[in-house]
Amino acid sequence: MTGTLRRLLRGILSLAGVGLLLVAVVACSGIPRSGPVEAGDAVGTDDDIDVIFLAADPTAGATQEQILSGFILAAKSPQDDYAIARRYLTDEAAALWKPNVETTVDSGNRSTSEVNDSTLELTIAPVAQVDQNGSYTPTLSTAPARLQFSFRQVDGEWRISGLDDGIVIEDVFFEQVFSSHALYFYDPTFTYLVPDLRWFPSSTSVGTRVVKALLAGPTAWLGEGAVVTAFPDGTNTTAVVTSGGQTQVELSSNVLQADVNDLQRMQYQLSESLRDLASASNVTITVDQNTVAIPGSTVKRPDAAPRVDARPLVLRDGVFGYLGGDSVSPVDGISDAVESLSPVSAAYSETSGTAAVKGATGAVFAVRAGAGGANTAALSPLDQRAGLIAPAVDPFGYVWSVPADDPAALVAYGPDSQAIDIATAWDGASGVTSFEVSRDGTRAVASLSLDGVPKLVVAAVIRNAEGVPERLGQAVELMSAPGAPVGATWVDQFSVAAANALPSGEVRATAQRLGGRMTALGSPADAVGLAGGNDIDGLRALTATGDILQQQGSAWQVTASGVTRLAVQN
Repeated sequence: MTGTLRRLLRGILSLAGVGLLLVAVVACSGIPRSGPVEAGDAVGTDDDIDVIFLAADPTAGATQEQILSGFILAAKSPQDDYAIARRYLTDEAAALWKPNVETTVDSGNRSTSEVNDSTLELTIAPVAQVDQNGSYTPTLSTAPARLQFSFRQVDGEWRISGLDDGIVIEDVFFEQVFSSHALYFYDPTFTYLVPDLRWFPSSTSVGTRVVKALLAGPTAWLGEGAVVTAFPDGTNTTAVVTSGGQTQVELSSNVLQADVNDLQRMQYQLSESLRDLASASNVTITVDQNTVAIPGSTVKRPDAAPRVDARPLVLRDGVFGYLGGDSVSPVDGISDAVESLSPVSAAYSETSGTAAVKGATGAVFAVRAGAGGANTAALSPLDQRAGLIAPAVDPFGYVWSVPADDPAALVAYGPDSQAIDIATAWDGASGVTSFEVSRDGTRAVASLSLDGVPKLVVAAVIRNAEGVPERLGQAVELMSAPGAPVGATWVDQFSVAAANALPSGEVRATAQRLGGRMTALGSPADAVGLAGGNDIDGLRALTATGDILQQQGSAWQVTASGVTRLAVQN
């Protein structure tokens, strides 16, 4: 309860003078622990909600502007399907209004103007949009948006009679009203579960909304073929309930046509997607309120959180390996060959036992453990084109290479060293400074130049069922600090980090959650590259003088020195 009280106090301080009451909900107050499934509560019940906002009802004699202001404030109270907000509407408008269709997150700088005697126009500054399936998209434009509201008197009191579906909420309150939930889909080989971050209002229906969004499929850019689902087309849910310590997801009967392995995969998807909810444990699938048995599945549990070695992978004093204290531990079957190439850059996948190396000559090599990797004389360059950037490697052993001045000329080299031309959707891009594949192999982050303007983008990696890459999906622009790109890297399965140098020479770092928000990470002085670990604390920067920096508290601190190269781990 201590954490709840802390959040309660923070909320009270931030809401002073707003006219909202913040109420702490007692933990574990609404979950039945026994009884039949039909008596269960929706997942996302009160034990999952630390604090809630309760808006005021309309007051007698309120003006149109006061009614509009009260309605907007009431959007912070999603309980009972926005019951309080609906009281500001006429009965007809309340019955038709669909608040979950879209959420506009705005800066809070608003103005109201009168269109006519019965219409007001609200001007807002959007910073993001959240669609009905919870997908969060930052608004890159600074253009204002205008919303019109019509009014009619009901028993002598003004009520809103006409409005668009959806709600508006200030950015400062967004994460107090909405909570993030990762939906999970498979890579095409069913080796990994890939997160797709969504945002839903914290209410008793959140579990059902999570499952409905999961069944609706991945967000558009991932849905181009980077991920797949185990659920058959047309699957829907009517309820997600808890009973007797079990979370039961009621699905349509078409899932009964699936084989036992696909049913097991469905259960893995549901379990991971509902993991963020405190009440969602021991997830089972039900059809017509009968538990669906999953006997004898041979499906291996997919990896939802692939990790790398917590130690930095470096070249120091001519030795390539993991840095611990003052010593470097070589990577068996890899280090000797990497060292022989006098690497300018290196990326290593322990999963595939493959290192992608840009050598002193500018050519790109693959070093593979157990395949001649220790035999330095056997190394032959994969790519000798001019102006290559640092190569990338993925968990399936593919080495990715591209020239800095030709972003569309992306090539992936397989374990057999055969080149695969990768089609891109980087229309108009004239340069690329960094490229890195996620640890599940389904996404790539790149720093591009578009008409001379740097852009940080992410794109889906589309593969076939054997994991062979075929093309990249449409690039999605991410937010980042201004300035020239220094580097971009994967922090974990959810986030990427980027560093940019301002004209003054100051380097600024940021972290961007895919499907979420950007966080400023301060200034790693003189940084020339980045490499991720397993979380934001594991993010490292290399300086021009050979220091490794890590963020400790609010500042970047030197944690190692004398490093020549900081390698990427995949």
